[in-house]
Amino acid sequence: MTRAIGYMRELLPGTTPDTDELTRAGAEQIFTDDGPAESRTRPGLEECLHSLDPGDTLVVTSAAHLSSAVPHFVATVAGLRRRGVGFRSLSEPALCAGVGASVDPGEVLLALEVLRRRLASLQTRAGMATAAEEGRRPGRPTVMTPERIAMAVELRNLDRPITHIARVLGVSANAVQRALAPIPRTTKSQP
Repeated sequence: MTRAIGYMRELLPGTTPDTDELTRAGAEQIFTDDGPAESRTRPGLEECLHSLDPGDTLVVTSAAHLSSAVPHFVATVAGLRRRGVGFRSLSEPALCAGVGASVDPGEVLLALEVLRRRLASLQTRAGMATAAEEGRRPGRPTVMTPERIAMAVELRNLDRPITHIARVLGVSANAVQRALAPIPRTTKSQP
């Protein structure tokens, strides 16, 4: 008897896996992991993989739920195939493996590239969320310190061009322009 077994994990911090789509796809049993997306230990996945018998099909809404890296995804699906277990991704049909799953190799490679990009995006977003939780601002630090901004304001009030101010401060003209954009320029009063 073949069964459809579902698996889903938390892709971004604070999101809860929604298993309704897997249920509609015929998953008889659904395993989930609610921990952080970058976690190396996923007890729900381990339990899911051990519960699969030959002839069963592992169903996921997206291949991103199964793995956090393309090489791990490929190794996992290859391991399932060796055991006689099929794989079905609801959003990436080109990555499905099992009975009746024949697709163009070009489509498979394209789907793997899309998966790689999605996983990179998820990892970036998770890292930014973690940084925000810790009170850090992600990205490059600004070169325009409060002292440099004050100097730029003074020079601009003396009608110095942006390029001159940038050269004096040792920063780019764009950095000076961004720093001065929210600061209104004072005008000299005529007697």
